[in-house]
Amino acid sequence: MIGNEGTMRELPAEIRPYEKALALGADKLSDTELLAVLIKSGTKKKKALETAQEMLTRYGGLRRMAEQSIARLSETEGIGSVKALTLKCAFELGTRVSRESRITRVQIAAVSDLAEMYRAEMNSPKELFRVVMFDIKSRIIRDELVSVGTSDRALVDPKEVFLPALEHRAASIAVMHNHPAGDPSPSTEDMETTGRLFRAGRLLGITLVDHLIYGGGTYYSFYEHGDMQRIAFSADGESFAGSSAA
Repeated sequence: MIGNEGTMRELPAEIRPYEKALALGADKLSDTELLAVLIKSGTKKKKALETAQEMLTRYGGLRRMAEQSIARLSETEGIGSVKALTLKCAFELGTRVSRESRITRVQIAAVSDLAEMYRAEMNSPKELFRVVMFDIKSRIIRDELVSVGTSDRALVDPKEVFLPALEHRAASIAVMHNHPAGDPSPSTEDMETTGRLFRAGRLLGITLVDHLIYGGGTYYSFYEHGDMQRIAFSADGESFAGSSAA
């Protein structure tokens, strides 16, 4: 039983984070101490606390550390693949909790609000494709990462976009992806993909309201640039031509 801070200082460093968390709560632990709890044990040369501090210094903080691969984390002495996986899973849980608390029933009033909300998550050396689902009042229900590509492209299957939207009874969706090279301007393929998704959504009764492309610290919005209106007009023309032919 720990009764005061003096007793805490007298405890062996290896068990101090556990005892401190039990006595005061995990929220009272420093970043180093939290990592030490996850690492559990050190090596013959270093205690878990020392290994944790070394990793924080090496990567410049938790955010950069969370971005590292399991192989990269394992490069630290005393961190094997199992401990590296434990750390990656802990970071992922934190990301998911943060995302759920941030997006649940948040009402989007402007494209810029949506763009800013996902700016950090869409900053990646690989091309990501994400779908954001809304209810009838334009409140976010859920988001899902549906595709992870190479540094050049992310392949998108409309089924992967609309299956979660149907599952969660979305009234509308927005899609977003990033251009790792930096320029957010839409390519011909981006235009064609957006048109294909818009037409698929119309058949399913789920409106595609925007397609955001991130790159170079900024974004391109199909809605803000009037592209969604032109795509809708084009789809109307195709529908009219098809009905006339019939």
